[in-house]
Amino acid sequence: MSLETGERASSDLTHSLLDSAKAVLSPPDLLRPDAILDSLDRQSISHGVYGWWFDDCLPVVPRQRCIQHQGKHLLYIGIAPPKDRPERRGTVTPMRRRLWRNHLRGTVRISTLRLTLAALLEQELRLVFWRDKRNRVRMDRHHEAKLTDWIDKHAAISVMHHDEPWSIEETLIRKGSPLPLNLSMSGHPFRSTLTDLRRALGRD
Repeated sequence: MSLETGERASSDLTHSLLDSAKAVLSPPDLLRPDAILDSLDRQSISHGVYGWWFDDCLPVVPRQRCIQHQGKHLLYIGIAPPKDRPERRGTVTPMRRRLWRNHLRGTVRISTLRLTLAALLEQELRLVFWRDKRNRVRMDRHHEAKLTDWIDKHAAISVMHHDEPWSIEETLIRKGSPLPLNLSMSGHPFRSTLTDLRRALGRD
């Protein structure tokens, strides 16, 4: 499915919204994970919307009508910072914290995207999970490193600045092209399968 076809599938979105999210939905180039910090600094992106694109190494995930670009499909959209969550003071911007510290170099406990990918890749990467006293899913450093390596090889990112990213997040998820890895606000049919996979982690 081409970018143009993907945009037609998003016909419920207003033209202005498509224009405002173009950098995420149809970027000129996708960013490698190891290039994200330089890109955020170069474009002065501190707050905004980001998209996660994946190659064909997640075969269980349905990709019908998902936007495709440079051999990858857009499967997940997120924002930084979330609405109504106080920003931490300091030199690290919400986008740097969310993308680098949480998703790229974080853990399954603090990144819902990492938890989702871990659930999908449990068998392939031979990941081992356990639950802490608060019933949160955890992995040891060795298994987190395996997941990080997989992300570095198979994922790409698109980003855009937006001072109030929550103002367009729900519309992009609910009315845009399908995003099978989004859970919050999502009506995608894969949601129930993904939820069950995540709930089963660490319960053996």
